[in-house]
Amino acid sequence: MQVDLQSFLREYEKEHPEDVVRIDKEIGIEEEVSTLCVKLEEQCRYPIIYCTNVVNRMGRRYEMPLVFNLLASRSRCARALGSDVRSVGRDFYNLSRLQTIPPVVVRREEALVKQRVLRGEAIDLFSLPALVHHRQDPGQYFTAGFLTTIDPDSGVDNCSLQRGWIVGPRTMRCLLSPYSHNRYNYDKLEARGEDTRMAYWIGHHPLVCLGAQVRLGYPESHYGAIGGILRQPLRLVPSETLGNDFLVPADAEVVIEGRLIANKRVPEGPFGEYTGYTGPQVPSLELQVSCMTHRQGAHWHDIFTGHADTLIMGSFALEGVTYEAVKQRVPSLKNVYLPLSGASRFNIYLQLEGARRGDAREAIMTALPLDYRHKHVFVFDEDIDIFDERQVMWALATRSRLDRDMMIFPKVRGSVLDPSIVDELTTKGGIDCTIPPGDTRPPRYSVR
Repeated sequence: MQVDLQSFLREYEKEHPEDVVRIDKEIGIEEEVSTLCVKLEEQCRYPIIYCTNVVNRMGRRYEMPLVFNLLASRSRCARALGSDVRSVGRDFYNLSRLQTIPPVVVRREEALVKQRVLRGEAIDLFSLPALVHHRQDPGQYFTAGFLTTIDPDSGVDNCSLQRGWIVGPRTMRCLLSPYSHNRYNYDKLEARGEDTRMAYWIGHHPLVCLGAQVRLGYPESHYGAIGGILRQPLRLVPSETLGNDFLVPADAEVVIEGRLIANKRVPEGPFGEYTGYTGPQVPSLELQVSCMTHRQGAHWHDIFTGHADTLIMGSFALEGVTYEAVKQRVPSLKNVYLPLSGASRFNIYLQLEGARRGDAREAIMTALPLDYRHKHVFVFDEDIDIFDERQVMWALATRSRLDRDMMIFPKVRGSVLDPSIVDELTTKGGIDCTIPPGDTRPPRYSVR
């Protein structure tokens, strides 16, 4: 099976023309695309958007067309995975963690991403239609770039969706969050006085992008997990300037190679975060670009941070990990959902079936430490559809009593992007919204 972004778009548009919107009118990179995305979200519409006439602030047209909203639909992602909206988190986990398939390495002449190779002054990052998403963003950002580094001790690669601000034709500023495995790799090399080899790969089949979001131990490679999601090996190819041991996806649209400079910090941001708030300017890392490769007729993929595109794609890995861990401790667990309303990171809904006394509290205590971004856990009975916010809020209102059903854990590690955090610590907790065994409250009415 051909696995790349453009093949997916052709096949998907043929099967679901109502879910792809092509825009041939001129559209600007500075807030115009993101405004369109917001307007569609207000109508609860999340089609794939394909823009063929993207221009910069001077009205100059970019060579590459722009694709965004690719991963903004839970049902579309589930369909690509061969799953459904309720099971996609569990299926994602089973494929990516339990059925991994090692990648294969192909020759350079077989790799789509090697069709054009640019070095030195031929590289111009400003030729890419990277967007300015929010009013306070300082410039054009890579938001769909999977930043890849290698652990210097084990030689194992790691991919992570981490932003990069273009500040010059061959210079970027990259934010590597402190708990990310890429940051661990950078810190090891910096302690040795060495720069960090890295590559951004941008634009690929949706399943490849989803697989690169899998939650892994350290060090573990994402490439095998991506193979599990694809149900076939991911094709890799050696880099141009980082050594033959540094492998990148052969069928990506664009690859940017370079080095993160050791012992140098530069200001980066502010930036509109996935939390829905503008994050502050922070000290980040400088990337010096050594090579850019891309396929002929490459497409530029963008992810709109803080909206469905980011939140949907990141939720499946967390749902799968949460389901697996909680299920081991609480066999009555039926389903897990990270809703958009909780930034798809902070809030977790758990559904229990045939719960025993104490199961809800055990589930809360198990789920919270699984990821530093998990903040609130709500547990519901099997008659509550956790994918329906109205039912969730009804159960919270009528089946919980805060003096009895709330658990609170102060001074624990949280996300630095959470605006309520203080000194990297926060308060986490959960609410048991289930009916206690033996409760004599009246039954839920039915019109059937």
